[in-house]
Amino acid sequence: MNILLTGHKGFIGTALYKTLAVNHNVHGIDLLKGDNLLDCEWPLDIELVIHLAGKSGVRESINDPAAYWTNNIEASRRLFERYHNVRILYASSSSAYEPDLNPYAASKFCLEELAARYPNTLGMRFHTVWSHAPRENMFFDKLFKGTLTYVTTHYRDFVHLHDVVDAIQVLIANTHVNGILDIGTGVPVRIRDLVTDLPVRLNTPTEREWTCASTEKMKALGWKPKYSIEKDLTDTDLGAIINIITGEKTV
Repeated sequence: MNILLTGHKGFIGTALYKTLAVNHNVHGIDLLKGDNLLDCEWPLDIELVIHLAGKSGVRESINDPAAYWTNNIEASRRLFERYHNVRILYASSSSAYEPDLNPYAASKFCLEELAARYPNTLGMRFHTVWSHAPRENMFFDKLFKGTLTYVTTHYRDFVHLHDVVDAIQVLIANTHVNGILDIGTGVPVRIRDLVTDLPVRLNTPTEREWTCASTEKMKALGWKPKYSIEKDLTDTDLGAIINIITGEKTV
């Protein structure tokens, strides 16, 4: 199959590209290699589009909301118009459940509204995607590097990168599935319970207090997560993190 994968150099895109390239002809488009969805040339004979490109991050969106509109809405509009007769799987976010909280959430909600005009689209509401090689400057990256300065009382549904890649492959195979669905574990974890040695910040009005994926649709397709952050973020991992935070050395 000829697949167009936008954002193929990103956190999820890199892992997905490697997996799909084994059995498919994958065309990658990414700003990191100089491609801009607002004016790039589109490849021909595409049979499936997986649209992962876009700006992420709640706090950055507050400082530059216009960039989130341009990259998450206008760029996607151009993509949807070009491939209006092709099935498109696109990355949304659990943030879209509360679009009033921040510009990032609003951009993902508007993206879903835009996609609804095109009958052969599927929005993947990713919850908090993690791995042992995490996204740069996000929670786990700071945690593993020892640069995290506080935790919160928020509950997050952490879904492993490998499970996300598996879920996308399941959705590729089930061509009848459209609309919007969640990709997560359905098991929220409180952030302050992951690391108990840091100060707790309570005043975070732009962030969701609770996220929990609705897993029924994905389970009906035969997918279920293999990883659990409480089981797979091992005692050794947590011990190393605590040592970094407290300045102690491992023996």
